[in-house]
Amino acid sequence: MTNTLAKLIQEASGTLTQITKIRCVKNFELPSSVKPKNLFSWPNTRYLDEKDVSFLEARGVRLLDYHIKTFSVPYSLYDEMEKVDVPSVAEIKITRTLLDVFQIVASDKPVTDITAAWDTAEHPDRTTPTSMSDAHGLREFAAHGDSFLIIRREGEKYDIKLRPSAFPVLLQKKPELKNFEISRNDLREFVGDRVDRKGRQNRNIVFHAHRDHLQNVVQQTNDAVEKLINNDDMVSEIKKLYCVE
Repeated sequence: MTNTLAKLIQEASGTLTQITKIRCVKNFELPSSVKPKNLFSWPNTRYLDEKDVSFLEARGVRLLDYHIKTFSVPYSLYDEMEKVDVPSVAEIKITRTLLDVFQIVASDKPVTDITAAWDTAEHPDRTTPTSMSDAHGLREFAAHGDSFLIIRREGEKYDIKLRPSAFPVLLQKKPELKNFEISRNDLREFVGDRVDRKGRQNRNIVFHAHRDHLQNVVQQTNDAVEKLINNDDMVSEIKKLYCVE
């Protein structure tokens, strides 16, 4: 993997971390302490150098900037709001999974540890897979919304929190992981400091009136990440997991 590709993957991952926290809600009176923040699509052209631009243009990435006004609120406050389901939120989760798998497959750094992580306090008896070859256990584990496979790679500062439903595509692209053992741990061990007692992070709320701006941010980011990955087969396989043609 080239330094430029590694850098762009890291930047795209940072943007997706923020966008995947977006939730669309109806109007709600926020406390005065909650301030708006502009969240930009990826790539943000203000932070690209000449090598980045050349690399992205060669892969057909459109260098367009979109942004959406969001408000970061604690999960407890978000829980009081009236939610609005929009396709954009589901779409960006697919892109998050796609980039996570690509990072593992394309990385020069070997995987050193895989952990099945979930809310063990709420669900102490959950069935978990014993290894990456335990297809039945992985499918059962993947049926729960708070289930993740934490992938640790040698020499990398950040772990990858992968949706376990992606395991067939990961093993197809990286078959050497098939017999890798899977340990167990609580999800709270793999989240940052800014979480509630259940390990839930803040949500970036967007009001329903701004849904068109949200769609622009999501579509630009999705398209750019797919072109960065430059692997139609992988994109297609991940989308099939979510029943998206």
